[in-house]
Amino acid sequence: MKDCLPGTICLAAVSGGADSTAMLAALSVLCREMEFCLRVLHVEHGMRPPEESQGDARAVSALCKKLEVPCQVVSITPGRIAQFGAERGIGPEAAARYFRHRAWNREARRIGAGLILTAHTQDDQLETILMRVLRGASPGGLAGMPRKRGRVFRPLLDMGRWEVLQYLKDRCIPYRIDSTNADIRFLRNRIRHKLVPLLDELFPSWRKSLLALGETQALVADYIGAEAGKRFPWEEEAGLLKIPEEVFLNAPLILREEAIFSAVDRQMGRSGFSAPGRKPPHRAVPRRAVVRRAAAMDAASPEDLGPVKKQRRKGFVTLETALQPPGERGFSLLLREAGSYTLKGRLICQGNAGLSPRQDLFIRPGKDSGDTISIGQNGFYALYPVVFRDHRSGDRISFDGRKRSLADILDRKAYSGYTGIVNVEDREGLAAIICTNQDGDLFAISRDVQAGAQDFSYIEVSRRPVTGGTDV
Repeated sequence: MKDCLPGTICLAAVSGGADSTAMLAALSVLCREMEFCLRVLHVEHGMRPPEESQGDARAVSALCKKLEVPCQVVSITPGRIAQFGAERGIGPEAAARYFRHRAWNREARRIGAGLILTAHTQDDQLETILMRVLRGASPGGLAGMPRKRGRVFRPLLDMGRWEVLQYLKDRCIPYRIDSTNADIRFLRNRIRHKLVPLLDELFPSWRKSLLALGETQALVADYIGAEAGKRFPWEEEAGLLKIPEEVFLNAPLILREEAIFSAVDRQMGRSGFSAPGRKPPHRAVPRRAVVRRAAAMDAASPEDLGPVKKQRRKGFVTLETALQPPGERGFSLLLREAGSYTLKGRLICQGNAGLSPRQDLFIRPGKDSGDTISIGQNGFYALYPVVFRDHRSGDRISFDGRKRSLADILDRKAYSGYTGIVNVEDREGLAAIICTNQDGDLFAISRDVQAGAQDFSYIEVSRRPVTGGTDV
């Protein structure tokens, strides 16, 4: 605990479980002896039944009050983590970790904390390394969790779980038990309840050996990272990173892989995917197998690494951003003439619509449409060429004689109930706004038009695949 210098504000992340409760109890004594300021943050994830998660929050608050330690509780809206995980293509554990770390960092900034203390133990470290072994991690992954990274400090990393439980037992300190810790659908729980007991039975010395492996891999990772940094002086030019092909190809493959990972992190920091100096979001990190293929230079064609694209240009290997930052990605569909087109199926698959992601929205111009297209049960028209695109908050449509936003047209309750909102634009401006409610019903708001101009076709939902649209 030498990092907790006198006067330092330390933020302890306390869930209410055995590990974090023991850490809190010990810190409450040490902070008086070492004269550092202790604060507590509890994150209620909203993933379990309210009586359980709220019970954890009350227990942590009560213990903090007893120990005279200030406590802050952050509650995440139920369902938000699951929604975020689905959007990012990550599991609930990773999504919850994202929100938890975000809450830690926000609270640390608010109170000026120099350290964020977490209660990871040696058992957590062993489980983490086992998970990464099974997933085929790199040397950096096999190194496990560092005692300190940035502001995050793990004071219990050398202690076993049995020591934590004995500490609480000796002092008669109660703690909470998370019901999801027994759910073996999660990989960590399967390792904890199934694999670890088997290893204890058949390979008694496995813990010591695995920790030694982690220490060795940490040294390997440090060396590879430092060597790659020296050998690959990436140059910036017009938003891309480049390096001479001969420099790249003359290095060992493992260093080329590390150089690509490093360059991806750098591009993500410059392109808005993550803050500079921080790792890109989980979904943005390319898989090692893809990076290895790109590093091997088996093909001259561009390699899609997810967030970036690797290419060979005029004697250089280049990496450039392949996607727009999260929250700014969208779509557009260009219709130049009458026909059948596929509009993004995701627009009708949100909320409780109960529709398969394979279902698509069909746009069918009427027989006498000529240079126009008309859609919707109550109809609207537009002049070719027509573009369908994501709706933005500043968009306005001519409605009842003046320009109005969607929020102006719909009452607040109705507006919040619609998802997957799409604009239809033609050469005269915004022609219509299509909304999808949580039941999957479609509703179109059309601009002011002359009488008789809306006598055309309809929107329908179908399971059949349709092609013909041009993405722009």
